[in-house]
Amino acid sequence: MLKRSIHNNIPVYRFTGLGSCSRLVHFISGREGGVSRGGQSSLNIGFTEEDKRENVLKNRQLLLSEVGVDLSTLTTGEQKHTTHVEVVLENSIGCGGRERETRLPETDALITALPEVCLMVLAADCVPILLYDTERCVIAAIHAGWRGTVGKITSRVVARMEKEFGCNPKDIRAGIGPSIGKCCFEVGEEVVEIVRKNLNRWEDLVESGENHGKYNFDLWEANRRELTEAGLCSGYIEVARICTVCNRDRFFSYRGDRGDTGRFGAGIMMKKKC
Repeated sequence: MLKRSIHNNIPVYRFTGLGSCSRLVHFISGREGGVSRGGQSSLNIGFTEEDKRENVLKNRQLLLSEVGVDLSTLTTGEQKHTTHVEVVLENSIGCGGRERETRLPETDALITALPEVCLMVLAADCVPILLYDTERCVIAAIHAGWRGTVGKITSRVVARMEKEFGCNPKDIRAGIGPSIGKCCFEVGEEVVEIVRKNLNRWEDLVESGENHGKYNFDLWEANRRELTEAGLCSGYIEVARICTVCNRDRFFSYRGDRGDTGRFGAGIMMKKKC
């Protein structure tokens, strides 16, 4: 479940389970309370072609001030709908935080064990996913569109956490954020064919749509199931179940806004040990 709080006109959404972890800072932003205009109105935190860089920086600063994160630690990937996972080390801290040119290239998932480093993914219908290993103190942020989902980016991240940091999947908590829901995600037969080839029990994830030759694809369940198959406990996986298309007054939606839109963010950071 997502809980919404608002301060200084900035809405922030947090998962209940992840929110109970005292060392963790995490957030999902809404679209209200910023300075951007037009389709990007108003808390756009993505460096889109349609928005001014100074607006995005102001919006990021407004958001991060509310959640207690320093902009200099904000780290993002280029997000090209890949399955590439990047481990963030000291030399990567701050990449993409202040400008788009320094984003980690063709990266859709970030992992780190460094404290006081905020990993963030951007979304406007794709699925943002946050992970936290409570024992090894490792965090991850994932951007999963349909290509990343069928490419099993979530299980790739869990496998990388196991390999690099010795994580046990049963210690990992997860939050699957707002994205386009099955109700609004209509795809063609070519996508269904890829789903069939790549995902187990794919029949449960796809159903016939209202239009001939069209189908509705459940990204939430596909990613939730992928996490359980990677070894996570079902009880440690929270799903927001908020469709961005149906709730485009609260979240940016590329499909709902017909392409003229901004981006909201899902971020995660560990505090320093006491």
